[in-house]
Amino acid sequence: MKTQVHRNKTSVTLFKAASCLTLLATGLGASASEGSKLRQAPVGAFGGEIAAPADNPGLFGTASLTFLDIYKVVDGAGDNIGLPAKNVPLPTGTPTGGAVANGTFTLNVPAGTIDFDQRQTQLNLVGGYLTESLYGEGRLAFAINVPLIRQSRTFVAVQPAGTVSPTPAAALPAPLRGAIAAVAAAVNAQVQAGVAAAAATQNAEVSGFGDTELSMVWVRHQDRLKVAAGVSLFVPTGVYDKTRGPNPGFGDFYTVRPGVAVTYALNPNHTDSAWDAGVTVAGRLSYGINTTNKETDYRSGNFVYAEVAVVKVMGNWAAGTNLLTTQQVTDDSGTGAPADGSRYRTYGFGPFLSYKLPGKDAGFNLQYSDNFGARNALVAKSLQLRFVKAW
Repeated sequence: MKTQVHRNKTSVTLFKAASCLTLLATGLGASASEGSKLRQAPVGAFGGEIAAPADNPGLFGTASLTFLDIYKVVDGAGDNIGLPAKNVPLPTGTPTGGAVANGTFTLNVPAGTIDFDQRQTQLNLVGGYLTESLYGEGRLAFAINVPLIRQSRTFVAVQPAGTVSPTPAAALPAPLRGAIAAVAAAVNAQVQAGVAAAAATQNAEVSGFGDTELSMVWVRHQDRLKVAAGVSLFVPTGVYDKTRGPNPGFGDFYTVRPGVAVTYALNPNHTDSAWDAGVTVAGRLSYGINTTNKETDYRSGNFVYAEVAVVKVMGNWAAGTNLLTTQQVTDDSGTGAPADGSRYRTYGFGPFLSYKLPGKDAGFNLQYSDNFGARNALVAKSLQLRFVKAW
């Protein structure tokens, strides 16, 4: 009986030495709600490694390659963002020699549309060490996560030309009507120039390092239960320019994110015929605290991240799915912060498939995720391939 149990635990260990990484979710650029994004990945952190019953002390590492298609940005109602309507008083006083005072007529500019798409390729390199010594019956893991990011954004903004209100009376002398029309045309041109200038700062292709994540996690096993509790610190090491739209980094501010992850094996003996054989469930909860971006004097609100997952192990293979949400719980503040707080919210769902290399402390995890129910957020689809290795 002891021999059989040992065989089951050995074969169920998908990424045996690196399962502590369930708490070390990579920041994929989905930093705070400034720019409709947070320093929290829109991809689930859990994969097949949540079924690992043990962690090997020593060095470990992962490499994650993620492809994201950020295909829209939504407002507080969940609708695609657009250009706001404008009512611009016409400066007609000087062109008409004072015959038509400034503000007598207004240029009513209708709301415009924005077609947004951003393709992002990201390589996250994680290295760490899991202690041999025990602390409170658990081991400590230390890790550093360095992202390399390439972004290409397409931003097409269209705003219709405005019309003059009220309509100039036909009784007005023709020269006055002509002067009013000329002023309206000039203001329309200024509006369109502003739209083009704003779009130019968004349409860009950039690449470079993202913000570095430093993590410390305490991991303890007790029978079928594993608990990982720790904290991550995001350091503003990434490439950032506040004058453009896409940026690998999030700006000159820090994010502290404490959290806890719990996994529980319903039935570690995956050779059983019972429905729960080889099934592990997991949950994760963390809280992100942002400082003020010194580049923009803008502070994004703090947020809560929650994720649940289930996986079933079948030999060296495992298949599962996860559901996640990120919810901003405090308002944005600082220069340019909207009155409604602009709280970020998004959900994500997707399956994953894992494979442990036979006889190796290494494995792969392939994961797909799609966002839904978003508010004040970028909305993305993503595909991630993660390789985990222990030494």
